[in-house]
Amino acid sequence: MAAVLLLVLPFLAAASPGLRGDGASSYVDSVQCSGSGALPENVCFSGSILKQTFDIEVVSYDGTTGKVNLKADGSLSAQCDGAEFENQDNAITIENDQGCGLSNYDYTVRYCPDQDTLIVNLVKPYNVRMVLNSKPCSAGEV
Repeated sequence: MAAVLLLVLPFLAAASPGLRGDGASSYVDSVQCSGSGALPENVCFSGSILKQTFDIEVVSYDGTTGKVNLKADGSLSAQCDGAEFENQDNAITIENDQGCGLSNYDYTVRYCPDQDTLIVNLVKPYNVRMVLNSKPCSAGEV
């Protein structure tokens, strides 16, 4: 394990600032994120970093609240179907994700209408920001 960390850390240190966490509270806002459009319904977002993959499916959305299916695959796996969320100025707060195996994660989510992406700012278990790109949902996506 230590050998893997020694191999990976130099690459992370050399990576652009967009791939490294800096602990600043405005870190999510340093990624290009603009627009004022509504979060689409029945769309999926996906992204990965190292060997961890994250998927979010927007199941329903009424303009303020909705439901999402969340999935994390990799060293820390979890799945949460039907988690309720609230969207205020494209800052998404997921309400009931603690009973789904996601208690190991501490994160914030922001929707970027112009880029049609979600930015997930992970604080725990590691400090990193990920951009989840939108994609069509396939049957049984999440």
